[in-house]
Amino acid sequence: MDRDSILYDVAKGYAAQIASKMLDGEVLDGLMPHQKTYREQRRENVRQVLFNLIKAQSLSRAHRRLIKVAVPLTKMRESVGRYDECHISYRQVKSIIEAFESAGLLGVDQGKPFYQTSSEWKNRCVEENRLRTKNGALRGRVTEIWATGELKEAIGGYLSGNTHLGADVEMIVEEPAVLVRSPDGELIDTCDTPRASRFQSTVAEVCSQVRDRARVSLHLPLTALPSIRGNTSLQKRSSGDSPSSPSPSSPSSSSSSIRGNTSPRRQPSEMPADVSSSCSVSSSPDNAFSSIRGNTSPKRLQKAHEAVVRRCPAAWMWEHELKGNRIEYTVPEMALEYQRKFCRGSWDCGGRFYADVQNVPSDWRKHMRIGGEPVVELDYDNLHIAMLYAEEGKRLSGDAYDITSEFDLGEEMDEVIGLREEEIQFYRQRQRTVVKRALNVLINAENYQSAYKALKHHGWTEEIGAPLADDVFKPLVDALRKKHRAIDHHFHSDAGIRLQRKDSDLAHEVMTQTGAIGIHDGFVIEASREKELRDAMKRAFAEEYGGYDIGVSREFEPLTPDGGFASDRPSPAESGADRKRRASQLFTKVRSELFRASQNGSEELRPLPAPPHFHYSSDRNTNTLYSASDWSMSS
Repeated sequence: MDRDSILYDVAKGYAAQIASKMLDGEVLDGLMPHQKTYREQRRENVRQVLFNLIKAQSLSRAHRRLIKVAVPLTKMRESVGRYDECHISYRQVKSIIEAFESAGLLGVDQGKPFYQTSSEWKNRCVEENRLRTKNGALRGRVTEIWATGELKEAIGGYLSGNTHLGADVEMIVEEPAVLVRSPDGELIDTCDTPRASRFQSTVAEVCSQVRDRARVSLHLPLTALPSIRGNTSLQKRSSGDSPSSPSPSSPSSSSSSIRGNTSPRRQPSEMPADVSSSCSVSSSPDNAFSSIRGNTSPKRLQKAHEAVVRRCPAAWMWEHELKGNRIEYTVPEMALEYQRKFCRGSWDCGGRFYADVQNVPSDWRKHMRIGGEPVVELDYDNLHIAMLYAEEGKRLSGDAYDITSEFDLGEEMDEVIGLREEEIQFYRQRQRTVVKRALNVLINAENYQSAYKALKHHGWTEEIGAPLADDVFKPLVDALRKKHRAIDHHFHSDAGIRLQRKDSDLAHEVMTQTGAIGIHDGFVIEASREKELRDAMKRAFAEEYGGYDIGVSREFEPLTPDGGFASDRPSPAESGADRKRRASQLFTKVRSELFRASQNGSEELRPLPAPPHFHYSSDRNTNTLYSASDWSMSS
């Protein structure tokens, strides 16, 4: 029981998707009640049982031994811990087990009492299910179940059709090894098959081309650090203090925290020209607050480094130094060591390349250097949507996410949410992101209802700063279906994980041909080699999809060698994260203006939603809903 059982859990991940598909299968025919109301409740409980059986059987395949499901019925009856929180019905689960056993679909072992199990097992029951104990002891028996007969064969059919090992198993391919891990992170096996060896060679090729080609560095201006940009300590210094030679005993020169006011209205002060050009790395922690801009001591470098690490944790061990108004990092070869991650126990699911260098936030990547040269980042336009069109032998016209002009959805959304004229500009900026999220959710969600739930509870508030109005969902989905009739049969198809596998193969071709740093569907390369990268990206896609000419766009304008912007450009380069930050500043301004207007009696003050919070991720495409175990938002 201790080693060969999993504890009864709530349905999630890919195994839960298989359970949903099996509900209406022939194996369960006759086991469902006819009453509609009772049927829905029964279906959810059957789905829970199926999920646990599927998970156990998939892990049995991976571990090569029988794994059972431990069902603590006593704790369910007492509604203890998560079984109460997740509304798992003791009566329903017990009746389903009895019905499945009578039909020959289930093996059941009443097991031994809790008090006879090992301490390790009891601790797991308490920790994983937050079970309350009586006098420090768990009571009752743990029933163990496993699929048999036709149900076992049906589950095996789904697993064989979709996975090679287990439904929620992850395969991590590194240059020296291929590792197989279970959902709880346990190392199951080291995979040694011809196909695994082939993928291992792709990782070795990419690492060789990217890591060994040129030195990569990151030259960050101090004004780019969010925790620093509001620091005005220099302005607070007394006139007798010299910025370049502060007095350690002076509170005004050393007590300004970099965690100060970072209001969008506060403008960053300019870096003094006479600051020391470099500073050695200080490895010892120091809790004293010091000014980043006016202190030339190692503390100044330490505080800047801490601000960088808060947004890019991978940089905590990168070699760095302070040069004038910049903190410069040498990106180590280790950060350019790629690995591929396949999920669902299948070589056909996932497979994207991951490396620590991808943790550099999108708005900082323009400050990278390769061989000392400024860089440019190119992305495929509407990659997964273009792939679906190409598979149908058709071509995507225009922006896949632009539906406002053709269907007037923008005005409809404005009206339903109830925006004022002053607010429309801010919210309209967010609509493309929302439409992109909605389209990718429609492709990957199981059905219309799950798509609604995903958009209702995931990301809308963060992206647009307002809750999803129910009246917006249907016209949004209808507009997307009209625009993409050519691929609407791919909606609710769970195609995203399969497309990840295809875009990872494109990334392999592009990186091995050019040595560019891959960020999934985007690539960073020296600005002087932009045309070479663009041609390689287009060529790789055309060879895979019958000559399809996909669009490729810049993420930002390359900087000049001295770190500035070219003089012939009308405005500085602006990344997606920069635009998000500017939108947040606009939102703050609108809130203030409306508040002042209401105070003057010109209009009634209406509460506004909080400004959006923008999250940064190593995976820049964070807009697709995946199953809980393998994906989180992507491309």
